Amino acid sequence: MLPRPDKLLHRLADTGTESAGPRSYNKAQHSFEAVISTGAAVQRPYGVEVLRISPQAVDLSRLQEGGIPLLDHHSQAGIDQVLGRLTNAWFDRGALVGKFVFAQTPQGMKAEGMTARGELVGISAGYRVDQWQITGADGDVVDEADVRWSDNLTFTATRWQLFEASLVGVPADGASMIRMLATRTDELADIRARMGARHRMAARTRMLRRMARDE
Repeated sequence: MLPRPDKLLHRLADTGTESAGPRSYNKAQHSFEAVISTGAAVQRPYGVEVLRISPQAVDLSRLQEGGIPLLDHHSQAGIDQVLGRLTNAWFDRGALVGKFVFAQTPQGMKAEGMTARGELVGISAGYRVDQWQITGADGDVVDEADVRWSDNLTFTATRWQLFEASLVGVPADGASMIRMLATRTDELADIRARMGARHRMAARTRMLRRMARDE
């Protein structure tokens, strides 16, 4: 079954990713900019999960209300796990991007040094999903009451709230790295082209099925 609305989800470190340098690290400000999420598909026990990335889909209210911490591998065990905080977030070419400032504590300064040297580059989001859209293998929307868990289903989070971000060794979303999004223009264009081709194929399949039923 789907996670409870009050359950905090994490994009855990479960896939390999490439190495990338901290090209946006600012030594004077103890800060860096990072791609928090591109919404990349992640395999879950209930199916493939995708985060929709848009101002309408992402709830960033905690940024103004209580702050969004930068944690060590999603750990909430104590204040020593807080490495810094998110100070600003925005949308850039289909990605959620943010500016982080390191805490000037022993743990925060250690993480800052590793980031500055390019030893730590992965970012993973901690979030709660408030609204899902479920689609089948053909791309058609499926009512939750009619879901068969043997189906090849995609769960798109159409409304979700960011609670925290974490520095991790290997992020589940391989594009969530401490670097500027501009370095990935060609890669993003390729992803969009492939997604567009898949949507056109799905639309053509649905049209052919309707034509076959009408004959």
